Amino acid sequence: MLERALNDLRNPKTKTAYLQILATFTGSDGSMGFATGQRYELIVRYIRSRGTFEARTKDGRLYCPYQGAGSFAANWSASAIQKGA
Repeated sequence: MLERALNDLRNPKTKTAYLQILATFTGSDGSMGFATGQRYELIVRYIRSRGTFEARTKDGRLYCPYQGAGSFAANWSASAIQKGA
């Protein structure tokens, strides 16, 4: 579900500008300031010029770039995904 939503976001034909994701961080504790097991509200965008996904907490305090949908999905467990305009 998560990788599919991210791949849809990357598709140049999509009208979706970003994803709002409620997810639990499963990566290494302290990585880019995120805590393992902590749940976050994320805004995820695909930056075409760089070919990367950028995840930010909704409050803007934490940020992490990802090279692909697989690397993002390896570090997060999503419980809700919503497409943004």
